[in-house]
Amino acid sequence: MTGAELTHPPPAVVPKGGGNVAGRMQLPGGRHLAVRRETPHDAAGLVAMYDRMGADDLYCRFFTAHRPPDAFIERMTHVHDRGGVGLVAVMDRGRGRRRLVGEASYELLTDGDGELGIAVDRDARGWLGPYLLELLIRMAADRGVPALEADVLMSNRRMLALLRARGYVVLDHFDSPATLRVSVATAGPAPAWPGPHDRPRLLVEIPGGQWHLAAAMEKRGFQVVACPGPDRGGPVCRPLYGRPCPLAAGADVILEAQTGTLAKVLAGAHPRLHPAVPTCAVPRPGEQAAGGRPALPPGDEAAIGDFLEDLAGGAGRDLGP
Repeated sequence: MTGAELTHPPPAVVPKGGGNVAGRMQLPGGRHLAVRRETPHDAAGLVAMYDRMGADDLYCRFFTAHRPPDAFIERMTHVHDRGGVGLVAVMDRGRGRRRLVGEASYELLTDGDGELGIAVDRDARGWLGPYLLELLIRMAADRGVPALEADVLMSNRRMLALLRARGYVVLDHFDSPATLRVSVATAGPAPAWPGPHDRPRLLVEIPGGQWHLAAAMEKRGFQVVACPGPDRGGPVCRPLYGRPCPLAAGADVILEAQTGTLAKVLAGAHPRLHPAVPTCAVPRPGEQAAGGRPALPPGDEAAIGDFLEDLAGGAGRDLGP
Protein backbone atom coordinates (compact mmCIF):
# COMPACT_ATOMS: atom_id res chain seq x y z
CA MET A 1 0.00 0.00 0.00
CA THR A 2 1.21 3.49 -0.71
CA GLY A 3 0.28 6.64 1.16
CA ALA A 4 1.29 10.22 1.77
CA GLU A 5 1.70 10.48 5.53
CA LEU A 6 4.54 8.08 6.32
CA THR A 7 6.84 5.94 4.23
CA HIS A 8 7.56 3.46 7.05
CA PRO A 9 5.59 2.69 10.21
CA PRO A 10 7.01 4.28 13.34
CA PRO A 11 8.08 2.06 16.25
CA ALA A 12 5.05 0.27 17.61
CA VAL A 13 4.19 -0.96 21.06
CA VAL A 14 2.58 -4.41 20.94
CA PRO A 15 1.12 -5.28 24.35
CA LYS A 16 1.39 -8.86 25.49
CA GLY A 17 -1.49 -10.85 26.88
CA GLY A 18 -5.14 -11.01 25.97
CA GLY A 19 -6.16 -7.37 26.43
CA ASN A 20 -8.43 -5.41 24.15
CA VAL A 21 -5.59 -3.24 22.74
CA ALA A 22 -3.46 -5.04 20.15
CA GLY A 23 -0.99 -2.24 19.36
CA ARG A 24 -0.20 1.45 19.83
CA MET A 25 1.76 4.04 17.86
CA GLN A 26 2.82 7.60 18.53
CA LEU A 27 2.65 9.54 15.27
CA PRO A 28 4.02 12.89 14.09
CA GLY A 29 2.06 16.00 15.01
CA GLY A 30 1.07 14.76 18.45
CA ARG A 31 -1.26 12.11 17.07
CA HIS A 32 -1.72 8.63 18.49
CA LEU A 33 -2.98 5.42 16.96
CA ALA A 34 -4.51 2.53 18.86
CA VAL A 35 -5.34 -0.84 17.31
CA ARG A 36 -7.88 -2.83 19.30
CA ARG A 37 -10.43 -5.58 19.00
CA GLU A 38 -13.42 -4.75 16.88
CA THR A 39 -16.76 -4.45 18.72
CA PRO A 40 -20.35 -3.76 17.63
CA HIS A 41 -19.84 -0.16 18.76
CA ASP A 42 -17.45 0.29 15.80
CA ALA A 43 -20.17 -0.15 13.17
CA ALA A 44 -20.76 3.61 12.80
CA GLY A 45 -17.02 4.29 12.46
CA LEU A 46 -16.72 1.62 9.79
CA VAL A 47 -19.66 3.06 7.87
CA ALA A 48 -18.03 6.51 7.99
CA MET A 49 -14.68 5.14 6.78
CA TYR A 50 -16.24 3.22 3.90
CA ASP A 51 -18.27 6.29 2.93
CA ARG A 52 -14.98 8.21 2.54
CA MET A 53 -13.67 5.60 0.10
CA GLY A 54 -14.05 5.75 -3.65
CA ALA A 55 -15.71 3.10 -5.81
CA ASP A 56 -12.36 1.49 -6.73
CA ASP A 57 -11.35 1.08 -3.09
CA LEU A 58 -14.72 -0.40 -2.16
CA TYR A 59 -14.51 -2.82 -5.09
CA CYS A 60 -11.08 -4.00 -3.94
CA ARG A 61 -12.42 -4.70 -0.43
CA PHE A 62 -15.93 -5.99 -1.13
CA PHE A 63 -16.04 -6.77 -4.89
CA THR A 64 -18.77 -4.16 -5.26
CA ALA A 65 -18.48 -0.45 -5.99
CA HIS A 66 -20.97 0.40 -3.24
CA ARG A 67 -20.67 0.37 0.53
CA PRO A 68 -22.21 -2.79 1.98
CA PRO A 69 -25.54 -2.44 3.80
CA ASP A 70 -25.50 -1.51 7.47
CA ALA A 71 -26.64 -5.03 8.39
CA PHE A 72 -23.57 -6.51 6.64
CA ILE A 73 -21.23 -4.18 8.52
CA GLU A 74 -23.00 -4.93 11.77
CA ARG A 75 -22.37 -8.64 11.17
CA MET A 76 -18.70 -7.90 10.48
CA THR A 77 -18.34 -6.45 13.98
CA HIS A 78 -19.44 -9.79 15.51
CA VAL A 79 -16.60 -11.77 13.91
CA HIS A 80 -15.26 -12.77 17.34
CA ASP A 81 -18.56 -14.54 18.07
CA ARG A 82 -17.85 -16.80 15.08
CA GLY A 83 -14.31 -17.69 16.17
CA GLY A 84 -12.50 -15.14 14.04
CA VAL A 85 -10.65 -11.95 14.91
CA GLY A 86 -11.39 -8.35 13.96
CA LEU A 87 -9.17 -5.31 14.56
CA VAL A 88 -9.84 -1.60 14.11
CA ALA A 89 -7.29 1.24 14.04
CA VAL A 90 -8.43 4.47 15.68
CA MET A 91 -6.54 7.75 15.17
CA ASP A 92 -6.55 10.23 18.07
CA ARG A 93 -5.78 13.75 16.88
CA GLY A 94 -6.20 15.34 20.31
CA ARG A 95 -9.02 17.38 21.84
CA GLY A 96 -11.33 14.42 21.59
CA ARG A 97 -10.99 14.10 17.81
CA ARG A 98 -10.92 10.38 17.04
CA ARG A 99 -11.52 8.62 13.75
CA LEU A 100 -11.51 4.99 12.69
CA VAL A 101 -8.90 4.74 9.89
CA GLY A 102 -8.43 1.02 9.29
CA GLU A 103 -9.79 -2.48 9.84
CA ALA A 104 -8.50 -6.00 9.40
CA SER A 105 -10.16 -9.31 10.18
CA TYR A 106 -10.31 -12.99 9.42
CA GLU A 107 -13.24 -15.38 9.43
CA LEU A 108 -12.59 -19.05 10.16
CA LEU A 109 -12.78 -21.37 7.14
CA THR A 110 -13.72 -25.04 7.11
CA ASP A 111 -10.13 -26.01 6.22
CA GLY A 112 -8.84 -24.41 9.44
CA ASP A 113 -7.39 -21.29 7.79
CA GLY A 114 -8.77 -17.77 8.08
CA GLU A 115 -10.42 -15.63 5.37
CA LEU A 116 -8.59 -12.29 5.36
CA GLY A 117 -10.12 -8.86 4.80
CA ILE A 118 -8.45 -5.48 5.24
CA ALA A 119 -9.19 -1.82 4.43
CA VAL A 120 -7.28 1.37 5.24
CA ASP A 121 -8.31 5.02 4.99
CA ARG A 122 -6.63 6.81 2.11
CA ASP A 123 -4.47 9.13 4.26
CA ALA A 124 -3.10 6.20 6.32
CA ARG A 125 -1.84 4.04 3.46
CA GLY A 126 1.77 3.06 3.04
CA TRP A 127 2.28 2.07 6.68
CA LEU A 128 -0.96 1.11 8.41
CA GLY A 129 -1.79 -1.85 6.15
CA PRO A 130 1.43 -3.77 6.89
CA TYR A 131 1.05 -3.00 10.59
CA LEU A 132 -2.54 -4.27 10.76
CA LEU A 133 -1.64 -7.39 8.80
CA GLU A 134 1.29 -8.15 11.11
CA LEU A 135 -0.88 -7.83 14.21
CA LEU A 136 -3.62 -9.97 12.70
CA ILE A 137 -1.15 -12.67 11.67
CA ARG A 138 0.30 -12.78 15.18
CA MET A 139 -3.15 -13.16 16.70
CA ALA A 140 -4.07 -15.89 14.21
CA ALA A 141 -0.86 -17.79 15.02
CA ASP A 142 -1.58 -17.53 18.75
CA ARG A 143 -5.00 -19.10 18.10
CA GLY A 144 -3.61 -21.98 16.04
CA VAL A 145 -4.81 -20.70 12.65
CA PRO A 146 -2.04 -21.86 10.26
CA ALA A 147 -2.64 -19.50 7.33
CA LEU A 148 -4.75 -16.61 6.09
CA GLU A 149 -6.37 -16.83 2.64
CA ALA A 150 -7.76 -14.04 0.49
CA ASP A 151 -9.31 -13.44 -2.93
CA VAL A 152 -7.40 -10.47 -4.37
CA LEU A 153 -8.14 -8.67 -7.62
CA MET A 154 -5.12 -8.79 -9.92
CA SER A 155 -5.56 -5.04 -10.36
CA ASN A 156 -5.22 -4.55 -6.60
CA ARG A 157 -1.46 -4.13 -6.69
CA ARG A 158 -1.21 -2.66 -3.20
CA MET A 159 -2.78 -5.72 -1.61
CA LEU A 160 -0.79 -8.15 -3.74
CA ALA A 161 2.45 -6.35 -2.81
CA LEU A 162 1.48 -6.42 0.86
CA LEU A 163 0.85 -10.17 0.81
CA ARG A 164 3.79 -10.94 -1.48
CA ALA A 165 6.06 -9.37 1.15
CA ARG A 166 4.75 -12.08 3.50
CA GLY A 167 5.49 -14.83 0.98
CA TYR A 168 2.13 -15.80 -0.49
CA VAL A 169 1.34 -18.84 -2.61
CA VAL A 170 -1.47 -19.05 -5.17
CA LEU A 171 -4.27 -21.52 -4.42
CA ASP A 172 -6.47 -20.66 -7.39
CA HIS A 173 -7.19 -17.96 -9.95
CA PHE A 174 -10.39 -16.79 -11.63
CA ASP A 175 -11.07 -14.93 -14.87
CA SER A 176 -14.19 -12.92 -14.07
CA PRO A 177 -13.17 -10.79 -12.35
CA ALA A 178 -9.44 -11.48 -12.70
CA THR A 179 -8.64 -12.66 -9.19
CA LEU A 180 -6.01 -14.66 -7.33
CA ARG A 181 -6.79 -16.85 -4.34
CA VAL A 182 -3.65 -16.52 -2.20
CA SER A 183 -2.47 -17.82 1.16
CA VAL A 184 0.12 -16.55 3.64
CA ALA A 185 1.49 -18.47 6.62
CA THR A 186 0.97 -17.21 10.14
CA ALA A 187 4.13 -18.95 11.37
CA GLY A 188 7.17 -19.59 9.19
CA PRO A 189 7.97 -18.42 5.67
CA ALA A 190 5.51 -20.59 3.75
CA PRO A 191 2.02 -21.97 4.43
CA ALA A 192 1.35 -25.68 4.60
CA TRP A 193 -1.16 -27.35 2.33
CA PRO A 194 -4.72 -26.33 3.19
CA GLY A 195 -7.42 -28.85 3.95
CA PRO A 196 -7.33 -32.67 4.14
CA HIS A 197 -5.05 -34.73 1.92
CA ASP A 198 -7.83 -36.22 -0.22
CA ARG A 199 -6.31 -35.45 -3.66
CA PRO A 200 -2.80 -35.72 -5.12
CA ARG A 201 -0.98 -32.49 -4.39
CA LEU A 202 0.85 -30.72 -7.21
CA LEU A 203 3.26 -27.93 -6.27
CA VAL A 204 4.11 -25.66 -9.20
CA GLU A 205 7.09 -23.37 -8.70
CA ILE A 206 6.71 -20.66 -11.32
CA PRO A 207 7.43 -16.91 -11.62
CA GLY A 208 4.34 -14.89 -10.80
CA GLY A 209 2.57 -17.87 -9.23
CA GLN A 210 0.28 -18.56 -12.19
CA TRP A 211 0.37 -21.70 -14.34
CA HIS A 212 -1.86 -21.79 -17.39
CA LEU A 213 -2.77 -25.45 -16.84
CA ALA A 214 -3.64 -25.16 -13.15
CA ALA A 215 -7.41 -25.21 -13.73
CA ALA A 216 -7.13 -28.18 -16.10
CA MET A 217 -5.10 -30.16 -13.54
CA GLU A 218 -7.63 -29.30 -10.84
CA LYS A 219 -10.28 -30.87 -13.07
CA ARG A 220 -8.05 -33.95 -13.39
CA GLY A 221 -8.25 -34.31 -9.59
CA PHE A 222 -5.08 -32.58 -8.44
CA GLN A 223 -4.88 -30.03 -5.67
CA VAL A 224 -2.63 -27.35 -7.17
CA VAL A 225 -0.64 -24.72 -5.31
CA ALA A 226 1.66 -22.35 -7.20
CA CYS A 227 4.65 -20.73 -5.50
CA PRO A 228 6.06 -17.59 -7.18
CA GLY A 229 9.41 -18.01 -5.46
CA PRO A 230 11.31 -15.65 -3.15
CA ASP A 231 10.52 -11.95 -3.19
CA ARG A 232 13.09 -9.24 -2.53
CA GLY A 233 12.75 -8.26 1.12
CA GLY A 234 10.25 -11.06 1.82
CA PRO A 235 10.62 -14.42 3.58
CA VAL A 236 13.48 -16.62 2.45
CA CYS A 237 12.94 -19.66 0.25
CA ARG A 238 13.91 -22.44 2.66
CA PRO A 239 15.34 -24.93 0.09
CA LEU A 240 17.78 -22.25 -1.08
CA TYR A 241 19.29 -22.34 2.41
CA GLY A 242 19.27 -26.11 2.80
CA ARG A 243 16.06 -26.34 4.82
CA PRO A 244 12.91 -28.31 3.94
CA CYS A 245 9.85 -26.47 2.67
CA PRO A 246 6.46 -27.53 4.11
CA LEU A 247 4.79 -27.20 0.72
CA ALA A 248 7.42 -29.30 -1.04
CA ALA A 249 7.51 -31.89 1.73
CA GLY A 250 3.72 -32.29 1.58
CA ALA A 251 3.49 -32.48 -2.21
CA ASP A 252 2.99 -35.61 -4.30
CA VAL A 253 4.62 -34.00 -7.35
CA ILE A 254 6.73 -30.87 -7.79
CA LEU A 255 6.68 -29.13 -11.17
CA GLU A 256 9.69 -26.83 -11.43
CA ALA A 257 9.04 -23.96 -13.85
CA GLN A 258 11.44 -21.42 -12.41
CA THR A 259 14.22 -20.06 -14.61
CA GLY A 260 17.91 -19.23 -14.44
CA THR A 261 19.99 -19.77 -11.32
CA LEU A 262 16.95 -20.33 -9.12
CA ALA A 263 15.86 -23.32 -11.23
CA LYS A 264 19.34 -24.86 -11.03
CA VAL A 265 19.56 -24.44 -7.26
CA LEU A 266 16.11 -25.94 -6.68
CA ALA A 267 16.96 -28.82 -9.02
CA GLY A 268 19.66 -29.87 -6.57
CA ALA A 269 17.85 -28.90 -3.37
CA HIS A 270 14.58 -30.77 -3.76
CA PRO A 271 16.03 -34.28 -4.29
CA ARG A 272 18.26 -33.78 -1.27
CA LEU A 273 15.66 -32.22 1.05
CA HIS A 274 12.49 -33.96 -0.20
CA PRO A 275 13.70 -37.29 -1.63
CA ALA A 276 10.26 -38.95 -1.47
CA VAL A 277 8.66 -36.35 -3.74
CA PRO A 278 9.13 -36.80 -7.53
CA THR A 279 10.11 -33.66 -9.40
CA CYS A 280 9.76 -32.72 -13.05
CA ALA A 281 10.65 -29.59 -14.93
CA VAL A 282 9.56 -27.32 -17.75
CA PRO A 283 12.75 -26.88 -19.79
CA ARG A 284 13.31 -24.02 -22.16
CA PRO A 285 13.26 -24.81 -25.87
CA GLY A 286 16.47 -26.56 -26.84
CA GLU A 287 17.53 -27.16 -23.23
CA GLN A 288 17.38 -30.19 -20.96
CA ALA A 289 15.76 -30.07 -17.53
CA ALA A 290 18.26 -29.08 -14.85
CA GLY A 291 19.45 -31.85 -12.56
CA GLY A 292 18.52 -34.64 -14.96
CA ARG A 293 14.86 -34.53 -13.90
CA PRO A 294 12.10 -35.75 -16.21
CA ALA A 295 10.69 -32.97 -18.33
CA LEU A 296 7.03 -32.12 -18.74
CA PRO A 297 6.11 -33.59 -22.12
CA PRO A 298 4.85 -31.48 -24.98
CA GLY A 299 1.27 -32.11 -25.95
CA ASP A 300 -2.25 -31.50 -24.83
CA GLU A 301 -3.72 -31.30 -21.34
CA ALA A 302 -4.56 -35.01 -21.34
CA ALA A 303 -0.96 -36.06 -22.03
CA ILE A 304 0.40 -33.72 -19.36
CA GLY A 305 -2.22 -34.90 -16.86
CA ASP A 306 -1.33 -38.56 -17.54
CA PHE A 307 2.35 -37.80 -17.07
CA LEU A 308 1.80 -36.03 -13.72
CA GLU A 309 -0.56 -38.75 -12.48
CA ASP A 310 2.08 -41.39 -13.26
CA LEU A 311 4.66 -39.44 -11.25
CA ALA A 312 2.28 -38.97 -8.32
CA GLY A 313 1.36 -42.66 -8.32
CA GLY A 314 5.03 -43.61 -8.42
CA ALA A 315 5.65 -41.74 -5.21
CA GLY A 316 3.97 -44.54 -3.31
CA ARG A 317 1.73 -42.17 -1.33
CA ASP A 318 -1.91 -42.49 -0.35
CA LEU A 319 -3.52 -40.22 -2.94
CA GLY A 320 -7.06 -40.70 -1.71
CA PRO A 321 -10.03 -41.71 -3.84
